[in-house]
Parts: sequence; structure tokens; C-alpha cells
Amino acid sequence: MSGGPIRSTGRRPPPRVLLARVEAAEARGDTAALREALRWYGMRRRAPLARLSRLARHDDPTVRIALVEAASSWSTPGVDALLRELALDPDPGVREAAADALVR
Repeated sequence: MSGGPIRSTGRRPPPRVLLARVEAAEARGDTAALREALRWYGMRRRAPLARLSRLARHDDPTVRIALVEAASSWSTPGVDALLRELALDPDPGVREAAADALVR
């Protein structure tokens, strides 16, 4: 598959495809593609947390917020620790999103 945007229609991309898209988007510095891939991950119950948690340190707070929104639906072990870390983020929007996710 190409590294282009993920279309919202049709079937959900498999996790390996999403992870490849995240990695390609990171390499290109494409925050919109990162957010879109995280949106798709948010439709899943589990995600490769060890591979995606590095996005908690991404320069763009909108990517960190997208990570919070996606992670809030995961049952993957370690999600609570990630959300607690993001609840201490320097950006108030990220902190608020993480705090909201922790009380759900």
C-alpha cells in the first residue's frame, strides 16, 4: 500500500498497515497522516502501545491529543500509564484530553 492518506470509507486497515503508515508519516513529518492513522487505531480495542507510545513526545500537540483519543479506547496493558504521562503534558489541551480519558 502507499503511504498516502487513509480513506474513511471501506474496511478498517489491518494493524500492520496502520503501523507502516505511522512510521512513514513520522519519517515525512506528516502530522495529518499521523492523526488519521491514530483515528483508525482508536477504532480498535488494542494497539502496539510500545511502538506508538513514542508519539507522546511528538512536537505537535495535536498528534499527542490524537494519541490520547485513540488510546482511551484500548484495552492494551500500559494504556493507563501512558494517559497519566500525557496528563502531565506541557500543553493544556493534551492535559485536558488525558484527564478526561482517565476518568472514562
